[in-house]
Amino acid sequence: MSFGPLAFLNPWLLAALITLPIIYWLLRAVPPRPTQVQFPPTRILVGLDNDEKTAEKTPWWLTLIRLIAATLVILALAEPILNPSRDAALSGEGPVVLFVDNGWSAASRWPERVAMIDRIIGEAESKGRPVIVAGTAAATRLPVLKIQSPAEARSTAAALVPEPFAPDRGAAAEALRKALAEASVKNPSIVWLQDGIDHKSDVAGVVKTLTELAGNGTIAVLDEAQGREALGLAAHLGEKGKLEATVLSPGGPARTGSVYAYSARSERLGEAPFKLAAGERSTTVVFELPLELRNQVARLEIASERSAGSVSLIDAATQWHRVGLLSGESREEAQPLLAPLYYIEKALKPYADIAIAKNANLSDGLDSVFKQNISVLMLADIGTLTGEAAKKVDDFVKRGGLLVRFAGPRLEKAGDDLLPVVLRSGGRSLGGALSWSTPQPLAGFDENSPFAGLTIPKDVTINRQVLADPAELTPEIEIWARLKDGTPLVTAAKRGNGRLVLFHVTANSDWSNLPMSGLFVDMLRRLSTMGTIGAAQSGTATETNANAGATETNDSNVLAPIRTLDGLGALRTPPPTAEPLKASELEKTVPSIEHPPGYYGQPASPRALNVLTPKSTLVPFPSLPASVTRLSYDNGASTALKPTLLGIALGLLFADILAVLVLQAGGIGGLFSRRSRPRAGTAAMIALGALSFAAWPDHVRAQDFSPQDFRQPDIQQLDSFAPRPQTDTTQVVRPGNLSAADKAVIEATGKVTLGYVVSGDRTTDETSRAGLEGLGRVLQTRTAVEPGEPKPVDIRKDEIAFYPILYWPVLDTAEALPDPVIAKIDAYMKEGGLIIFDTRDYGQGGSSTLPLAGKGGSALQRLLSKLDVPPLEPVPENHVVTKSFYLLRSFPGRWDGGQLWVEAIPNNDGDTHKARVSDGVTSIMITSNDLAAAWALDDRGRPIYPTVPGGEMQREMAFRGGINIVMHALTGNYKADQVHVPALLERLGQ
Repeated sequence: MSFGPLAFLNPWLLAALITLPIIYWLLRAVPPRPTQVQFPPTRILVGLDNDEKTAEKTPWWLTLIRLIAATLVILALAEPILNPSRDAALSGEGPVVLFVDNGWSAASRWPERVAMIDRIIGEAESKGRPVIVAGTAAATRLPVLKIQSPAEARSTAAALVPEPFAPDRGAAAEALRKALAEASVKNPSIVWLQDGIDHKSDVAGVVKTLTELAGNGTIAVLDEAQGREALGLAAHLGEKGKLEATVLSPGGPARTGSVYAYSARSERLGEAPFKLAAGERSTTVVFELPLELRNQVARLEIASERSAGSVSLIDAATQWHRVGLLSGESREEAQPLLAPLYYIEKALKPYADIAIAKNANLSDGLDSVFKQNISVLMLADIGTLTGEAAKKVDDFVKRGGLLVRFAGPRLEKAGDDLLPVVLRSGGRSLGGALSWSTPQPLAGFDENSPFAGLTIPKDVTINRQVLADPAELTPEIEIWARLKDGTPLVTAAKRGNGRLVLFHVTANSDWSNLPMSGLFVDMLRRLSTMGTIGAAQSGTATETNANAGATETNDSNVLAPIRTLDGLGALRTPPPTAEPLKASELEKTVPSIEHPPGYYGQPASPRALNVLTPKSTLVPFPSLPASVTRLSYDNGASTALKPTLLGIALGLLFADILAVLVLQAGGIGGLFSRRSRPRAGTAAMIALGALSFAAWPDHVRAQDFSPQDFRQPDIQQLDSFAPRPQTDTTQVVRPGNLSAADKAVIEATGKVTLGYVVSGDRTTDETSRAGLEGLGRVLQTRTAVEPGEPKPVDIRKDEIAFYPILYWPVLDTAEALPDPVIAKIDAYMKEGGLIIFDTRDYGQGGSSTLPLAGKGGSALQRLLSKLDVPPLEPVPENHVVTKSFYLLRSFPGRWDGGQLWVEAIPNNDGDTHKARVSDGVTSIMITSNDLAAAWALDDRGRPIYPTVPGGEMQREMAFRGGINIVMHALTGNYKADQVHVPALLERLGQ
């Protein structure tokens, strides 16, 4: 029998509650013991006779205490259980089965699931029952379930993590059936931890299967709490290229939150709040961002969620590109419906920003569209590009731009080097010399074509085209579209970091009806995302080689996984089970163990596979049969209340005894009456106190001790506090007792101290000292740093851990260091120290590019030959050291022109030489500019050495560079954690 969360194992004992009135009557009828009062003049009472005898009533509060105690005893004997539902769910003799939804939608509340799993395993362990842990989103292709002891099941549960795809409940149920059959066990207790979403699975069928497997056992389902259901996110292009995101919910109460937009460097670029009304299944948010900032967005994420479904990765297909359009025919002279650019503009306008050249001059027109930072350039019927115009277009393509050209009468008679294929003179037309008798339809797209997967309408036909020279169709020429007879219709070829693409038909309806079809819109939409953003900016093609755009996407139809999401929505290295997928099947692929969500394809231009798409919906978990027990995460563990109730009843009985003793003593005042003789209550209290004191542990009794007992405590003394004789061996250290080494340590750590490695050459060492001392003066004047005197360091003998920066001038005679010294230097660098190796040889012919070249290069190689030096790179523009105090681009010294080298940023997580591991501080710098000579000042603050060739301005920049290096070493990478620059400028009103 149960009453809400309370149940009784022996409910028939509750019938004893009807005896409470009888107990109440008995308590009223039996008076307490009469109070004895000493009254000497009793003589006056002789002869009095009272015939009426009236019993004194028990005080009401004492009666209440006794009734409550009796009630608690009766309830305890009935064995009440708090939260008995989980005990009911785990009743039986078979194994306990944990059927856990561990798909993406379970990730946001995974800690609660882990706690519940551990609690259920603990209850199974207390009952001596084995456990089966079954995850519905398997981490392996062939999951195997085993019946395990509770201890083994805890290890299995600890390895269970949320996966970045939807669960396969049917497969998990079949795996459970197989495991139970192999073990020949029946009647398990099944607990299903569902995630609140249907996932288009046959929930009714799964429940039926689990019910059959349970047999005479039990089946229970833990429900998600209202308002805690998982949320999903899907990004897409909105009206006029705005970045939009659809927040998906399975329904439930009202929800609010925010969607954040992040760059590839995890910088927050924007925020959009959302609100879901009660029962609402989706809502759309819009990010109002400038085009340049909007195209830096790499992922959207729901702030309140941590799951793969709450993350939407952005690739080129979701970015908003700007396409430049030029035509060989003047727009003023063309009829609108026959204009070469009319259909292109109509097709691209919903999916890209259009930049149309207004100038009839081709070169000026190219300049006007390039200034608008286009990534794709489309030319309609421009026969020959020559001179400056050809050079501009060629540079644009080599920097990663996409050039799309359409044929026409001009191109039919001419050509140039900016075509993917050599054309035959003349063309092919219906009824012409190279003709076909009927218009030609299109053949299916090859799998390696960017148009793969598009549906070709049957009514699209070609009447005329320009022909590619068959002899020039080399393997480097890609054919993206063909006619039914195999003739190329769209060809492409790589050029630098970009591509050349040619439609062998016109952009209007003169030669075909392709421009009037929906297929033309889809083809141009895909092409509009294949250019590299920023390709139109000035510079050489080699400058953007490292940032090749999406033009590499279609080198192969196979897209290999690059980075994939885990169940919590973080990008990780692809798991061993991840497989490549076909580019033509990307949009139709549903994330799974073989194809987890993430980035696929070329690292420079990856394609994104997301858990949810704008067409996705989240269906709530359906209702279940009445035979299934419903539990929730808010249910506490089942608790037997019998011991608690008996303890309270016993306490009330002790209170009753004390109350009776007090009443017999005449009340509280009677206990302290001088003239009253010792009462039984007082004696009982004294005896109780004595027993308590006797039972109290010895080590907590009070004792006498002197302060000397704590001058040099040890573990035994702290355990017992027992006084013992001891010898005072405390040694008082006074300043006069300090050794030279101790004094050096105190001086080095008392202030920020810069050290310089002693080279053995007096002039070099004096320059190093004067340089660091001069830098210290400037630091004290311009910053909050107050450095101490620079200290010379013998790298072979002295401890170097006290110096945040070591300046190391490299002499030509420098020799290799012994292994112990190398180990000391390596530990110093890996624990956050910074060493500046200065070869000081730029002015004597040293290299400005290679750190180990030049006059001092061989000496530096000897020094670093055994040292674990990380990969180096010239300090990049965005390095923290360039902005730690001043905004700098170079770091001159006495010489100007030498390069400053720092630790290289790793390109991937697998790089064993992690750069900037110590709070972003590079552990090594190499320069040839002789920094100390530029910093060196005499006692009057005058420069000691000239700076060449920039004079005092160069010296000022050298001091600024030194300040930046010191601030970088002291503060780490905090400067890299600023809010994004556009947001700062917006707040400043600029």
